[in-house]
Amino acid sequence: MDSSRFSRIETLFHAALERQAHERRDFLTTQEPDAQIVAEVERLLARHAQDTGLLDVALDAVTGMPAPMQTQIGAYRILGELGAGGMGTVLLAERLLGDTPQKVALKLIRGIPTAASRERLARERALLAELNHPNIARLLDAGETPDRTPYLAMEYVNGAPLLSWCETAALDIPARLQLFVQICRAVQHAHQHLIVHRDIKPANVLVREDGTPVLLDFGIGKLLDADSGDATATQVYTPAYAAPEQRAGAGVTTATDIWGLGCVLHELISGRALREVRVDDRVAQPSAAAVDAARMRVLRGDLDNIAMKALAAEPGRRYASADALADDVASYLRGRPVAAHAPTRWYRAGKFIRRHRGGVTATALLTLAVFAALAVAMWQANLARQQAARANAVRDFLVSIFESAGADLPLDKRPTTQDIVDQATRQLTDRGDLSDALRVDLLLTLAKVAHSVGANARSLSLLDVAAPEVERLYGSGDAPWWNAKILRAVALGDTERNADAVAVLDPLRGQLLARNDGIGIDGLVALGLALNHAGKEADGLALLHRARELASVDAAKHPARLLDTAIRETGGLIDAHRFRDGIDAADAALALWQKLGAKPSQSIIELYQSIAIGAEAIGDMPRAETAYKDAIAYADRFFDKPNAASAWSVGMYGTFLIAQGRFAEAEPYARRGLDMRRAVFGNEDSRTLYGIAGMGKLYLGERKFEEAAQWFGQGVDTCRKAKIDDNVCPRLLAFRARAWSRLSRFDDAERDLREALELQKKRTGDQSPAYAFILDILVVAQVQGGKYEAAIASADQVLAINRQVKGGMLQSELYTRYWRAAALFALKRIEAASSEILEIEPRYAAIAPKGVSRFDMLVLKARVLAAAGRPGEAAAAAQAAIDYDAASDAKHPDRIAEMHRIAAAGRAAMPASSHR
Repeated sequence: MDSSRFSRIETLFHAALERQAHERRDFLTTQEPDAQIVAEVERLLARHAQDTGLLDVALDAVTGMPAPMQTQIGAYRILGELGAGGMGTVLLAERLLGDTPQKVALKLIRGIPTAASRERLARERALLAELNHPNIARLLDAGETPDRTPYLAMEYVNGAPLLSWCETAALDIPARLQLFVQICRAVQHAHQHLIVHRDIKPANVLVREDGTPVLLDFGIGKLLDADSGDATATQVYTPAYAAPEQRAGAGVTTATDIWGLGCVLHELISGRALREVRVDDRVAQPSAAAVDAARMRVLRGDLDNIAMKALAAEPGRRYASADALADDVASYLRGRPVAAHAPTRWYRAGKFIRRHRGGVTATALLTLAVFAALAVAMWQANLARQQAARANAVRDFLVSIFESAGADLPLDKRPTTQDIVDQATRQLTDRGDLSDALRVDLLLTLAKVAHSVGANARSLSLLDVAAPEVERLYGSGDAPWWNAKILRAVALGDTERNADAVAVLDPLRGQLLARNDGIGIDGLVALGLALNHAGKEADGLALLHRARELASVDAAKHPARLLDTAIRETGGLIDAHRFRDGIDAADAALALWQKLGAKPSQSIIELYQSIAIGAEAIGDMPRAETAYKDAIAYADRFFDKPNAASAWSVGMYGTFLIAQGRFAEAEPYARRGLDMRRAVFGNEDSRTLYGIAGMGKLYLGERKFEEAAQWFGQGVDTCRKAKIDDNVCPRLLAFRARAWSRLSRFDDAERDLREALELQKKRTGDQSPAYAFILDILVVAQVQGGKYEAAIASADQVLAINRQVKGGMLQSELYTRYWRAAALFALKRIEAASSEILEIEPRYAAIAPKGVSRFDMLVLKARVLAAAGRPGEAAAAAQAAIDYDAASDAKHPDRIAEMHRIAAAGRAAMPASSHR
């Protein structure tokens, strides 16, 4: 199986688990056109339902045969079911040995349909019978059920899962490692008998009451006979622990089990599940993944090196055998050098001293310590002098630039920060007396300053100038090298070149995950945000989450770093439409900010912006409005000129008011936001185009459809002229299509929508919230164009996509369901339409009493109730629509007359006593 197919199955499996069982079939068929992939995922879900504790995932074709629950199989009396996995069902059974009952684990094996596969299984049984090791569950017997289902009778191990046992017994790291060595020896024994386990993971190890670890499930081993090739009777493994070669569908060898042992070791010592720290074939070092700072310190060094050698992506770089891995761990326990560490003399000397603390004389120790301290002091002093000299030179150069910046000029004629950066760059180019290292320091400093004032193009050009010298002078162990890479990625992301930003840092992902410092955290944040904005939300969010975890380890020393990282993760969750998770993260970040007592900053403004979007999305309109106002107020206090934060906050608050139907209040914010965006970003920037879209929405809400189409068209033209690659471009096309539909220009609307969907699909795929946003507008056009069945299908797709990411905006969901109800009503499916509109109308009224769709929902509610023969309720809905129209900025004369008729008919149908 190729890795992309594997990844798709794994992604769908986990997404389906988030849904109710009765929703999964519809979800899978709408998300995946490949029937074989759907069938495979459903098979995995069935296995998971049978045993949520041990999920053995079969990715090869197996027959979905139900496990027979018989009372007797051969000599075995069935006592119950222990569980199920990809290979089959596991039953608890017993047989009599003389007068003594013996309990066994009876494995019924699926997927053995052919004579050849049965022959391979028979050969595997013969090999398994030779395994006799205290740390391996033994094969006791084998046979077939009456319906020819093969079974293996394995030794029943009455014990606790490995990780649970370690936690319950409160084992320290050395005690855990001693257990691990025993497991390695067991695997070596199996390898010597030509059997590979193929699915080693913590859940496949039980610990008896006496502390003996026992490895289970060698019944799924792969024969290593030359004539068997890669075929195996039972092809089973678990995605979270699968080795890279398994994911790629390549051959399985003993090196695959070394990877599995590395997984067990990692979880044993880090305390964290591997799936949380693994991205594709890269795994974070145990110390970087450690659940607490004390454990992190213990794991740094040898244990990190041992685990990462076992978990090398290339099989040839792993330990040559399970014994070699066990020997290295044993060496660590004895304080001896390990093979996973480069054997330098200082490393061996340090190990010798720690191993023989009592045997090394005090004089030798003192002498060694004095020489070591002297060498370090001399090196540090020399380095400090060099760095101090460079720092002073950077300071003097920058001071000279600022002194020449015209302090004696009137305020309105003084140069801006960007002007000063340009002047500094010119002088730096002309200076020939600067060392290479100093020139690089200055270039990087200027690039950072340029980025801080939004001059990203200038920042990138400075980084381009510095790049050759940075590469010549520094490597991946030096801070300037990393700072240049990370700043480039951030600047590229800020200019919306997210794919380029990912290309800079993604090849360095493993190194970033392995770091425990500020550089690693900053790099993970930059890469996570770039991935998020490039449409790879799951990958991006995982990195943002890991960055926050790393920042929390050293929070006492660097609380501001933790706060900034938490705010970035909040923004990532909101961008990915994980609104409730985003609000929870925002509340935690707010609490941290208040605890620190820090002053407002640009990050805090961004936090309030995220809260505003998230609160609006989940229907908490009062909190959303307060957050928008707070973001505007903080931005006005923090900046004294037009700036990105203020431009965004002001414009988005205008859009919020438009969605609430408060058009008169919205207009000054929408116009001011657009003016600020033009001043800050220029006319040909996606952020300015969002401001243009806001103006179009204002006119659309006011039912000025020609003006709305003109505004949206202005944005579309800019997208094409400037070749802007951003979600705003397909959205502008879709918004214009909405205006065309209102003008009954359905052909124009269909053309724009077709182009919008194609553009969005290229950007983010057809299962993203951004694609659903465009599809939602198609639903409206389909209803207005009389394509009711198609509209229902499109609406269902929109709802499914948004639920897949744990919910789109609540207002948007209710809006989609309104148009779905309208299509049902048009098809005279009154009962279904009634059920839908009666649920969504009061929910919409609760969160947006003046919302732009409120009148439409009341009208549809009145029509549906009238058609359902409920005149009294229809009259009440019609009167509510009339009252809404009277108080609204936008009037609806075309439908008010109909509402008066429904209200009058309802009153006429009511008993006379009810009029009193």
